[in-house]
Amino acid sequence: MFIHHVNGIDWLVITAFEELKTMFIEEAGTIPSCFSTASELNLVDQAKRTYRYLPTLSGVITDIGTYQRQGNEEDLNPQLACLVEGHGRVFIYHGGFVAFVDDEQTFITRID
Repeated sequence: MFIHHVNGIDWLVITAFEELKTMFIEEAGTIPSCFSTASELNLVDQAKRTYRYLPTLSGVITDIGTYQRQGNEEDLNPQLACLVEGHGRVFIYHGGFVAFVDDEQTFITRID
């Protein structure tokens, strides 16, 4: 695991083995630059502003960020995660799945 800093947000890049770091970052994809601590919008609204329409997906996000859904063959563990004070948490999974979690809601979508 290591920290990657983008737009004032410290993203935790979750890797299984340090030697796989380069490959893992390529698989995880680029950290979305739409998220910023400078914005007054919450993280969901920041994403909606950038990506326009975000389809809602069903599922459950565990305390450690694992995405569980009935249609999934297996649970998805996050590849990127961040906690933004006052804006919530974001978990990004392989395949473009994204979960936004705050005190009031959990919003799961897919960003292509």
